[in-house]
Amino acid sequence: MDQSKLDAFRSEVNLSLACGALADCDLPVTNSDGSCAVVVALEEEPLSRVLGRLRAVGGFANLFVRGEGRVRMASVIDESCALADPSDDMSSDGERPDPSATVGMFLDWVERCPQGVRISSALGHPARARDAQRVELTGV
Repeated sequence: MDQSKLDAFRSEVNLSLACGALADCDLPVTNSDGSCAVVVALEEEPLSRVLGRLRAVGGFANLFVRGEGRVRMASVIDESCALADPSDDMSSDGERPDPSATVGMFLDWVERCPQGVRISSALGHPARARDAQRVELTGV
């Protein structure tokens, strides 16, 4: 992973949220205290590393991921806030992503699952990743 690329992307997301294209958008994931946790990642990063970042902010966050020519955002929410679909459960044995899986691969899967993907065991509490979609960060 290139730390300078990640830091530059983090700055780009922060600027976009503060005064750019996303300044007037309400982030979908809000904590009980009203704050909106934001986690950034690069598509080629191991999913396990990004899950660690999610755990560090309490397990629920707005996840921004930069890939080749695109930025995607996904919501990591409390399982009780989502409609369940047992076929999209990645928390049971045999369904967990391989340790070499990237966050880009994971978002590809989330995009294909309308109800999101259950990732409870990876975060240590009932959680689901959902609503992966492209976003534009221009306008800063």
